[in-house]
This record gives sequence, C-alpha cells and structure tokens, in this order.
Amino acid sequence: MNQVAQPVPNAVPIQSLLGEIKQALADNAQLILQAPTGAGKSTALPLAMLDWPEIEGKILMLEPRRIAARSVAHFIAARRGEAVGQSVGFRVRGESSVSAKTRLEVVTEGVLTRMIQQDPELNGYGLVIFDEIHERHLTTDLGLALALEVQASFREDLKILAMSATLDGLPLKALMPEAASLVSEGRSFPVSLSYRPAAHQDWLLHMAKVIVEAVGEHQEGSLLAFLPGQREIARLQTLLSERLDAKQFLITPLYGALPPAQQDSAIAPPPPGMRKLVLATNVAESSLTIQDIRLVVDAGFKRQASFNPKTAVSRLSLKRISQSSAAQRSGRAGRLSEGHCIRLWPQQEHERLLKADEPEILHGDLTNAALDAAYWGVNALGALPLISPPSEANETVAWNLLQALALVDGDRRITAHGRAAYRLGCHPRLAHMLLAAREMDGMDEPYYLPLAAVLAALLESRTLARRGADISRYLNDARGGETAKLAQQYLTRMDAGRGKEIAKAISESRDQDIATLLALAFPDRIAKARGAKGYQLACGAGVALNDDDALQGEPWLVVAQFQESEGQSSGRVLLAAKLDAALFDGALASLVESKVETGWDEEKARFYGLTQARIGAIILRERPLATLDEETIRQAIYQLIRTKGLSLLGFDDKVEQLRLRVALASQLGLAGDWPDLSEQALLMMLPEWLGPYLDGVRRLTQLKGLDFYTLLLNRMEWGQQQVLNEALPSHWPMKTGTRAAIRYENSGRALLSVRLQEALGMAESPRLAQGKLTVTMELLSPAMRPLALTADLANFWAGPYVEVKKEMKGRYPKHLWPDDPANTLPTKLTKKKMSAKGL
Repeated sequence: MNQVAQPVPNAVPIQSLLGEIKQALADNAQLILQAPTGAGKSTALPLAMLDWPEIEGKILMLEPRRIAARSVAHFIAARRGEAVGQSVGFRVRGESSVSAKTRLEVVTEGVLTRMIQQDPELNGYGLVIFDEIHERHLTTDLGLALALEVQASFREDLKILAMSATLDGLPLKALMPEAASLVSEGRSFPVSLSYRPAAHQDWLLHMAKVIVEAVGEHQEGSLLAFLPGQREIARLQTLLSERLDAKQFLITPLYGALPPAQQDSAIAPPPPGMRKLVLATNVAESSLTIQDIRLVVDAGFKRQASFNPKTAVSRLSLKRISQSSAAQRSGRAGRLSEGHCIRLWPQQEHERLLKADEPEILHGDLTNAALDAAYWGVNALGALPLISPPSEANETVAWNLLQALALVDGDRRITAHGRAAYRLGCHPRLAHMLLAAREMDGMDEPYYLPLAAVLAALLESRTLARRGADISRYLNDARGGETAKLAQQYLTRMDAGRGKEIAKAISESRDQDIATLLALAFPDRIAKARGAKGYQLACGAGVALNDDDALQGEPWLVVAQFQESEGQSSGRVLLAAKLDAALFDGALASLVESKVETGWDEEKARFYGLTQARIGAIILRERPLATLDEETIRQAIYQLIRTKGLSLLGFDDKVEQLRLRVALASQLGLAGDWPDLSEQALLMMLPEWLGPYLDGVRRLTQLKGLDFYTLLLNRMEWGQQQVLNEALPSHWPMKTGTRAAIRYENSGRALLSVRLQEALGMAESPRLAQGKLTVTMELLSPAMRPLALTADLANFWAGPYVEVKKEMKGRYPKHLWPDDPANTLPTKLTKKKMSAKGL
C-alpha cells in the first residue's frame, strides 16, 4: 500500500478525551468507549497510545475487516513517518507486516482468536483493543470472549478496550460490569441529509440519476456510494460510465474480495483535477477514511448471508440496513469537511428500520466458532462469555458436522485429528480433507495432499473467475498467483512438499481423485441426478446446475459450493466434481451406511422392512426383508406413528381428557411428578409407554384396538391416580343424582355443562385442585341448549338470571323457573312430575 496518509485533523473529537482514557486504563482493567463515526477512535487514539508509558507491552487492535486493518496500520505508520512493519504493523489472513520493533499490531479475520489459542497468556501484550464492536461480527464476539477469559484466568494485568460507535442494543456493560465507561463526541464536521426514494422498481437506474445530479449540484469533493454487493456495483459503474466524463470522474469499486492493490486505489486521493466516485459495499462503513469524500449516496441495502441449518449453507438475501448502519454511512461524508448524504428511501421509512444490525452469531455459520470453542476446551459456545447467545439450531448443526468429520468426539471434546485440523487455519471441512489426503499418500510420493491443497485453495479463493461449475477447470489457476500461494501455505503448514509437487499433482489429477477428496470434505453434498436438471444432495436438499453447464447430465456429483437465494426452491451449484458411483464400493465405502428401513405399505395394508445401503438421504441400493421379527415390526409402528401423528391411534375423548387433566395438574403445581402426555413427548417416548403392549400386533386394526386410556393411566402410580381423581375429577356429582361430566380444555378451563334447573340452590361454582381452579358453569335449557356461561353462580343468580328467566319461562312453561334460584332445591323433573311427587 503506497497511499500518502493525510494528517489526523487537529480537531478530532477523541483528542479532547485522551487524558480521561489514559487515566481510565490506568485505574481499570476494562474500558468501554462509545465514540461515533469521525471521532478518531481508530486512528488518533492508537496513535497517541504508542507514546503512553503507562501501557506496558504491545498493543493489539482488532478490526473486523481486512481492508480496514491494512488501511489503519498504514495510516498510523505514515503519521509516525515510518513504513508499516516497524512500530506499527498488521496481520490479516494471508498477509502480514510485523517485526521485532512492532508495538501496535492491527489484526482481523480470526487472527486474534488464533493468537490467543496459541498463547493463552498473550505474553508481551499489554492492551487489546476491539474496534467497531457494534458491527457484531462473529470473530469479534468470539475474540472478545476469549480475551475476557485470558484476563480472568491468566492475565489480571491485561487491559481490554471495547470501542463502539453506538451502545444501542449492545449489552456490553452486562458482559463487562466492572468496566469503566467513556463517551466521545461524534464526527468532526456536520452532514446534511436528504431523501430521494425511487419512483420505480429499477432503483439502480434511479441511483445513477441521483449521483449524476449530485456531482453536478455539488462541484467539490468526491462521492461514496453504498450498494449491497459486487453485482450491483458493476452495473452502477456501467451506468455512470455512460453518463459522466471519464476525464473528470474516476469511478472505482470497493468491496472485500477486491485485490489489495485495487482497494488501495479506491481509498487513495483522486488524481489532480479529477473527482472520484467510489462504489462500495458496507466494507466502507467504518474505520476507513476515503480521501476527499464530501458526498454519500446510500441505497439503503445490504446483502446478508443467513445460515440455513437444513442444508448447512448460507442463503443470500437483500435486506434493509439498520439505523446504526445508516448513521455510519452518512458519517463518511463528514470525515474531512462538511458533507451531504442522500438516502434512497422514504424519510418516514427510516424510523421503521432496525435500530442496530442483528449479530452474526444469530444467523451465521458457527462451524469455525465451534471448533474454536472445542480447541479452547469447552463443549458449547454458551460456556464462553459472549455478548449474545448463539443460534441453538446453527450451533447444533456445527457440532454435528465436527463430529461427522471426527474433529470432536461424542462429548464434543476435541480429538487429536481436530487439533491438527485447527492448526491448518482453514474451514474444518477443508482441514479434514487435507489431513485425510496425507493419510492416503502414506509413504508414497505426495500426490493426494498437494491435490487437496490446490482444491482447498480454490475453494477458499475470493477472486475466482467463474467459468462453469466443474472444479477441474480451475486447477491450472493454482500454478501461480494468490491461489498457488495459498496452496503452498497449506503444504508448508503440514511440512510437506514444494511447488513442484503442486504442479505435478495438477498435471496428473484424475476426476475420481478430485471427487474422492471433495467427498471426504463434503459427504453431505454428494449429489444424485433427479429429474431433467436437478440433483438431490445427501443432506436432503435439492440443487441445480446452470442450463449450459458442462456437468449437466452427469449422474453423480460432489457439490463443493452451492448458493441458496430467496425465492428459489433449489440451490445453484457453483463448484462441483463429477463422481463415479463405483467409488462407493472403493475409496468412499466408509461413507456408505447400512440400515434397516421399516414402514407401512398403504396399498398392501401391511408393515414392511428393507435393508438399505445409503449416503444420507440418497439410497444406493435396497432389498426387502424376507421376514419381520417383533422388533422390526415395533420400529415400523413407531415410524408410522411419528409420521402420521397420534391421530393415527384414534384417541377417544376419554383419553384426550386424561391428557388434559394430567397437563393441568402439572401446570397448577399439584403434588407429584406428573408425566408429560403431550403429543411431542408421547411421540418421543413410544418405546417406553407403547412398546410393552405391542407383542403380537402386526396390523393397524390391532394397534388401534389397544386400550390407550389404561396405557396412559399406567404412566402414573395408583396413589397419583387417586390424587388426580380427587383434585381434577372427570365428573361432578350434582344433588339431583346426575354425574355431570367436567370437560377440560387446552386453555386450562374446566367446563361443567348441566341443565339450569339442576344447578338451582348452588351458591357458587365448584372449585377444584384445592381451590386453585374455579369451574365454569355452562347452564343449559331443558332442550340442552346453552343459556349462560359463568364462573360466578352467585352473581349470575342475582343478575343475568332474571333476563334468562323472562325469556325462557314462556318457552319452557312446564319447567321450573323460580324467583329465588339460589335458595331453591335443584331438580331434573318438570313441574307436573314434581307436583305428582309432592315436591
């Protein structure tokens, strides 16, 4: 990076707070600093700290993005009149510039977590700074958690500084209750706002028009435009190139996958006499000062990758940014002078935006984080001091994958294989493939390992020029450039081979070897052709190739990369290899699972059993079982009930009422250990409560003929059954001799339906469960039609009854409608029969 750094403005707000920050760090182990965009926290503060003798040891500063880490390091180094790598250095994935003289290291991309894992005491470091923590990147959250554990367990003298543009929705104080807190003022210069929503669906065309008008209206300074992704940047660049003079305007893209040299060009000052238009993703939101920016045009969108636990891939979707991001983006216009920001959404919509971005730990892939946790010695991410708990579903998928790859054991403890994989510094899938490839080579001349290194480098590449899904077409990319460099790094980490082995492996590579290696990394993505163009993955998901792809028509694939998008039923295959099914009886035999599948044949009305050879959801072959033993039949019954639900068993009302009474007993806290008779619990415990009664059951009619009331009643001991019958009886004895059924409902209400005349003389509604539950009375007409619903009989007799009596007395003159119902004896007779009996 050869940019000429501009001086940090003298009026940067953070400078007025330097004395307080120095004192707070001297007096406290932890400090939370709230400093909005433009305050100078990423540059002026660490620059000043280098001259503070109070900080013992080196300073480690975490930036959430690689471009920001490199830029900040170069900026501060230039301010000190040094080349980067002297007192100020950086470490990002695949690139570093540090030396024995370095006292401030700017790191990112999980580098901090690996530094802590390798040296849990962080020897030689006195302060760890977490910048832009409000962005809630997963690696930042995890890095902070590990740093807090280091401080608590090994290094009481270690200082931790957490910096955020905003604390809205960020429970840092709850995580760090002993931390001191300071607040800095915001940006250096004011930024005016205007709103220009698109009047039509083509918002990119509207954005181009707004930008052309803005640079015409504002004659000074450059412009920064925020877009959701690379595709939109490319189209907007084309639209602007057609509308603006290339001699006056330099249009440059800026996004994470851009080569470092082009990123440097995007943030450098424009050539003399020209204005720059920087078209950027959210990488430009924070920690970057792009020279000469006075205008910001914000589309208000971001492209978010949300992990799908069903397919174990991230689904890309276009989403509105948060209010916090909008503030960050507008602040870019006020870093060096007064500026203006144009937002391409309605002003009234702004207040409806989320206050802050959702933490990545809630929607991201947690596989790397889970392996980090296992390497640290814990078997759940929740065991770490995280700002927010992770997605339970995503974490479960992560641990299951690590177990499938033998990186952790059944108790989620890291294995020797897992430790070796972690040290390779790539995704656990690829690390497993690399280690397996070394085993495949054995004592022979390396072939599988260098080939695996090439495949891993291709899959990790962010700059691959796409030309179809067949990964074998890209192997030659690893003969040079960044891909070759990364492949060689993997070999170096494994102390195996040099560039000549890579070149030889590429030349000698065979489709079946590529497929074998990828299948070891992605066993859940082995794919079988389904229909004209689609494929079924072993994980159960569906994917498809582009219509013109060279792999179209292959019966089997291993899919290394596929992408899910909103509105699409199938994922789109990005990288894959053709697969020979003969490998399932050879190199991939360990992936084939043999199991017995049982079920119910609707047409033949009988249970069946099959032995299957399968990989996940894909059945390779199957054959019917000649005979079914009792256990096989049981398993078939269980599977049928779980598929169809308890409705298959035809529970009658008596059974359903028992289930509701037991649930209510537990809800009301009645004494006893009440069984869970919910559908979910019963389906999970079929072998426990139903299994003992299935001897000889081979047909559905036999199954449905079982006495389910007794089966469920036997889940309770006799004494508990008595408690239930006394506290929550199935019937209530009326004084007329009628045993009126009490109907229990899901809402927890107990309903007693009786003719009004049989309730005469009752001063109040019955109370059940030691007085905890008042029965609701449904009072019926002589024709058994509802007249009133009440849980307060005394109030009903005194009030609403008068109107009921007035209306019903003429309709049912033969029945009793007394003036004083509360003090009248109940009856189920007509007045004539009462008279005949002398009543």
